[in-house]
Amino acid sequence: MTEERYRLDNFSKMLISVLAHDLRQPFSTLILVTDMFKNSECPLSDEELRIFFGHIRDTAVESVKLLDGLVTWMKSQNDTYVYQAQPWCLHDLINEANNLYVYNQAGKGLHISNAVPQRQLVYADREMLQFINRNILSNATKYSPLGGTIKISSRVENNYITVAFEDQGIGIREDQLQGIFNIQDTKATNRDYTGAGIALNICQNMIQQANGKLWVESTYGKGTIFYYSLPLEP
Repeated sequence: MTEERYRLDNFSKMLISVLAHDLRQPFSTLILVTDMFKNSECPLSDEELRIFFGHIRDTAVESVKLLDGLVTWMKSQNDTYVYQAQPWCLHDLINEANNLYVYNQAGKGLHISNAVPQRQLVYADREMLQFINRNILSNATKYSPLGGTIKISSRVENNYITVAFEDQGIGIREDQLQGIFNIQDTKATNRDYTGAGIALNICQNMIQQANGKLWVESTYGKGTIFYYSLPLEP
């Protein structure tokens, strides 16, 4: 197999795997909401119907945005692609990215603490950054214990902003941390990173295009913190 054929084959496998991983969440949410509607023993009021259909619409909207992020990443693999950063309100982006997981978080009794300053700007490609935010929040939601807290914070230092996503889950073993962004090393025993690892690998690729960095710290049994840093200027 030629090098170009190998690259395209590997790219196709990555794309299929990440689609299967990331689209599972919105479809699960849609099934959950529609099951609640279907199994309701009492007729729903107009207000309850409005809420139900609002949930369905919000999930569909976030799913489209997730796909937009994948399309942006696919375009970025082209040699002619030029990365273009624009200023965005980071606090609002994180809240928006989290909208895809609010129902699962409510079901687990999770508390979300977004301590990023409301006027904090970040320079990035919007869809790429939201793809990264969604994947980190997805993992934090999935592996957080019942009643846990997911903390999002930021700090500015040396013309870079660093964002931290901290969960209280089981954590990642030390021998698994080194290969967590490597597709070949994502068969973790305590976390199912087969699909998530591919998504994290794409996230790392995206953050590198923005001249940033993505990394993780974890203490097994105590939780995990995902970080990314981006330059404060484009």
